[in-house]
Amino acid sequence: MRRAAVLGLVVVAGLAAPARASTLDLFGFGMRSPGLAGAGVATADDYESVYANPAGLAEVRHKRATVGAVLADFALRLDGADAGVDTATGLVLGGAVPIPLGGAGKDRVGLGFGFYVPNSAINRARQPFPGEPTYVLLANRAHVVALQVALGVRLTSHVSVGAGVIALAVLRGGIDVSTDAGGHFVSSSEQRLLTRFAPVVGGRFRRGDLAVGLTVRAPSRSDYDITVTTDLGDAVPLELPPIRIAGASQYDPLTVAAEVARRRGAVELTAQLAWQRWSAFPAPTLNAVSGSPPQAPPNFHDTVVPRFAAEWSHAAGRLTAQARMGYAFLWSPAGEQTGQQSLVDNHRHLLALGGSLAIAGRLPIRLDFYTQLHLLQARTHTKAYVGDSDNPPPSESIRTCGHLLVVGAALGVDL
Repeated sequence: MRRAAVLGLVVVAGLAAPARASTLDLFGFGMRSPGLAGAGVATADDYESVYANPAGLAEVRHKRATVGAVLADFALRLDGADAGVDTATGLVLGGAVPIPLGGAGKDRVGLGFGFYVPNSAINRARQPFPGEPTYVLLANRAHVVALQVALGVRLTSHVSVGAGVIALAVLRGGIDVSTDAGGHFVSSSEQRLLTRFAPVVGGRFRRGDLAVGLTVRAPSRSDYDITVTTDLGDAVPLELPPIRIAGASQYDPLTVAAEVARRRGAVELTAQLAWQRWSAFPAPTLNAVSGSPPQAPPNFHDTVVPRFAAEWSHAAGRLTAQARMGYAFLWSPAGEQTGQQSLVDNHRHLLALGGSLAIAGRLPIRLDFYTQLHLLQARTHTKAYVGDSDNPPPSESIRTCGHLLVVGAALGVDL
């Protein structure tokens, strides 16, 4: 029993989460922007603006509440075998309201909020044994809650600005293991759930059929840090050092996205270029015991993501229909995993389709839906051998490939 308890502590010490990005960075937020492959910096004007570009909230003219759902199926493979990434489902909640100011402030200020809540957990962290291959930027990315709020202000007839925050949870605490008078193992624990905010700012210029937008999202990170200490007295003739279970369950890099959109009749064309500072990606976990050999750094690099999208609109009486599509090429920030780390990732082709149907009337409603297909570009990682060159072992390689399929639908009601 005592040996099992000590072994349990060692096992717990090895369980920590790699830093992974959120569903916002992976799929986008809302329904319209994901249907445009993540575009919307220059055109979003609803609750989706809290992430796409807070400046778009300045164009809100009606109170609208939206509720929807997202399902993501991960078909990822490691050396031909299924990687075991769970299907993810989540709830999307959004709202946007104009601020009823008078005088010079009339129709100039809008407020929005947006929540993504996974159905399985508020925040999940999972990490295999060190060196075991893992899709560090894809596994469990859709299992992290996202809370957002933002405000947009129209400065002139052509220029608007906005700012908001993404709220993330940070876990801090400790577990103390000791023995009571009878020699039984007992423990006490204390955990604190703290909040960390990541600001989002944006600006937009509109003139006629042309719209230009710029959004800057600060890095967002959700950490956990739990220290396990033991005082087992004479029960176990072994002195255990403090064990630290620490890492990041979510990490989104600093992102700067610039976009231009032009409407030609019933069709709006959009092009976006986004820079992401993945070079600041942290080590997936901290060493559980002080004095352990330092881990190899991830050595991720910055990326530039191009996006192209088109949206067609048609109005007939009380009905307005829209169809949209988009494409993005998502460069992987991870290099070839030749050393200690096996934090695998692939370049991805993102193909998106979506649409909406709005019905005007006494209670206007809007139905939005989208689907995304992420195709992973096949990749092989060959490990470099360091050791006795006279007796090298067989070459080891890791092949990664697969796809992601995402669908979402939401209903919005003007209040």
